[in-house]
Amino acid sequence: YGSTTAVDTLETLLEQRRALSHRVGFESFGHMALEDKMAKSPSHVDEFLRGLATQAQPRWNSAINTLYQIKAKTRQGQQQMFPWDRDFWMSKQQMDKGALPSLHPYFSLGRVVLGLSRVFKNLYGVELRAASPQPGEIWHPEVRKLEVIDEDGRPLGLIYCDVFARSSKAHVGAAHFTARCARRIDDDIEVSAASAPHSSQTVVERDGQRFQLPVVVLICDFPVPAEGSPSLLSWSNVETIFHEMGHAMHSMLGQNGFHNVAGTRCPVDFVELPSILMEHFARSPHVLSLFASHYKTGAPLPLELVTKHAERRREHAALDLHAQLFMSALDQRYHSPVLDPLGTGAKGWSTRSLVELHKDPMFSDGPGASFFGHVSDTQWQSRFTHLIGYGASYYSYLFDRVLAGQIWDQVFLGDQSQQLQATGNPLSRRAGERFKTEVLRWGGGRDPWQSLAAVLDNGNMRHGEIDAVAQGSKSAMRIVGGWKLPDI
Repeated sequence: YGSTTAVDTLETLLEQRRALSHRVGFESFGHMALEDKMAKSPSHVDEFLRGLATQAQPRWNSAINTLYQIKAKTRQGQQQMFPWDRDFWMSKQQMDKGALPSLHPYFSLGRVVLGLSRVFKNLYGVELRAASPQPGEIWHPEVRKLEVIDEDGRPLGLIYCDVFARSSKAHVGAAHFTARCARRIDDDIEVSAASAPHSSQTVVERDGQRFQLPVVVLICDFPVPAEGSPSLLSWSNVETIFHEMGHAMHSMLGQNGFHNVAGTRCPVDFVELPSILMEHFARSPHVLSLFASHYKTGAPLPLELVTKHAERRREHAALDLHAQLFMSALDQRYHSPVLDPLGTGAKGWSTRSLVELHKDPMFSDGPGASFFGHVSDTQWQSRFTHLIGYGASYYSYLFDRVLAGQIWDQVFLGDQSQQLQATGNPLSRRAGERFKTEVLRWGGGRDPWQSLAAVLDNGNMRHGEIDAVAQGSKSAMRIVGGWKLPDI
C-alpha cells in the first residue's frame, strides 16, 4: 500500500527543503516556514497540537469504544480493530440508525446566495447584487457576476462565481482566487479604457484618492441541475459556498491601500479564519431561517431536522479531529531538524518517522491504540499530498477552526446560555462591525495576534488571557490549544 516511487520523491523533496533552510541560516525548514506565521516556531505548533489532543483523547476513546462494541456484537466477539476498520464501522453505525430526510430540497442555489447577501447586510451593511457581464467579460455562460455594494450604494468590488462541474474545468474543488487585488493607484500610469474595457468598473475615488477595487473568482464543483429544476445543494455544499464567500468578503473589506497585504494576503495560519467563521453561520438555525425553504412548496426548513443532521455529523467528529491532529504533527516531524529517527539516512526514513509518531502518547493513549497504529509494509505518507503545498503549515486549518470557534462563541453568540446558542441570533451588526474593524479591514497589514486579541476583548474573556494572546508567544499557543474543541 503506497507507492515506493512517490515515497522516494517525497523524501528527496523533504531533504532538499532541509538543505535550503540550512543554506539560509535556519535550523530546519519548519523554523524557516513558520518565522512569519502566527505560530512563529515548531515548538509553538507542538504546544497547540498537544493542548487540543489532551482535550480530545477522552472523546475519541469514547467513539472508538462504541465502534469496538458494534464490531464485537456483529462479528461474534471479535474486538481487534485495524485502521481500515474505521470507515467501515462508522458507516455501519450510520446505516443502522437509518437515513435522515434529505436537506437538498431546502437549499436551492439562488436562495443560498440570497441568504449570503442577507447575512452580509446584517453583519457589515454590505449586499450582493447580480450584474450583467459585458461581452467578453466571462469565460463560460454558467459564470455569474456579482457586485458587492456598501450601504451607501458605493461599489466595493466584483465576484465572479463559477460553481458548476464541467469537463472543461480544472478540477480544483472549491477555491477563492484574487484576479485583481485592492490597492491605491494614485501614482499609477494611466491606462486607457480602450485597452482595459472593464477597468472603469473597479476604480473609485475616496477622499481625493483613487483605489483599484478587488476582483475575485469563486470556484466550486456543484452538480449541474437537471433541466427545469433549480440547482439543489447539500448542507456540505452550503457550508462550502459560505466558506468561499468568507474569503471573498475578506478581499472586499480588507482594502488597506497596499496590494501585498490586501484582503487574504496574510499569514497562512490566519487566512482561513474568516472563511471558517462563515461555516458557523451556515450551521446556525437562525441564519438558515433567512433563506432555507423547500423549492417546491416554500415551506421553511424544519428546525428539528437540522438538529438531527447536526447530531449525526458530530458523532464521529472526534475521530476526524484525531486524523487532522496526526497529519499536522506528521507535517511538523517531516520538516524538523532530524528527519530520520534512526539517524542512518537510508531510504524509507519517512516511514520510520511515521511509525515513531504513532507511538507518541498524544495519539496512542487509550484502548484504541491499535485502531490508529501503523500497519507493516504500508507507506501511508505517499497519499498525504498536502505535504507539498502546506510544508510545515498543515496545522493552519485546525488552528483557524479553533480561532473561528472562539470568535463565534465569544463575539457572535457572546455569553448566551447553551440553550440560547441553539436558536440565538448571531446576526448582530455590533458584532459584525467589531469583526470587520478588528480583523477583516486589516487584510495582512496588522499582526494577527493583535487582531485576534482586539476582536475578543469585548468583556467576555479575562484581561490576562487577552493580554497573553496579544503577545503571540508560546503561552498564547498554549491558550489557543485549550480553547473549546472545534465542532465536537
